[in-house]
Amino acid sequence: MQADVQAFFAAYSAAFARQDSAALVAAWSFPALISGPGTALACDEALFRRNVEALFGLYDRQGVANARATVTGVVPLAPGVVLSHTHYAMLAGDGDVITDWDTQYLLRDRGQGFRAFAAVSDGEVAAWAARGTPLGSRA
Repeated sequence: MQADVQAFFAAYSAAFARQDSAALVAAWSFPALISGPGTALACDEALFRRNVEALFGLYDRQGVANARATVTGVVPLAPGVVLSHTHYAMLAGDGDVITDWDTQYLLRDRGQGFRAFAAVSDGEVAAWAARGTPLGSRA
């Protein structure tokens, strides 16, 4: 199961690196929930795509050339449902780490591979804020 979840996140981070919003949308089931410190965002496909495309702009401004996701833990919760602990690193063109963080996801496999349906974004929000470029800013 961990290998399947790792394959999901390898494809997911590759989609971010190539700025493929269609592939990112396809990796989720909707409505989806993104929970962060002090906020929660329930997304349909259109809102999720807009948020992903805004992230692409942030990543470009910060010099992100590649993204790496490493699954550090998988906890089965129910048949076909897992909690994934995933560590991200945003990389510059020379491979140096720009920033990194941990995100927790709920994933479900309905027979066609895992799809995310919820994420806790506290680590990502904190990582970008520590760089002085909070999510949602123009920096």
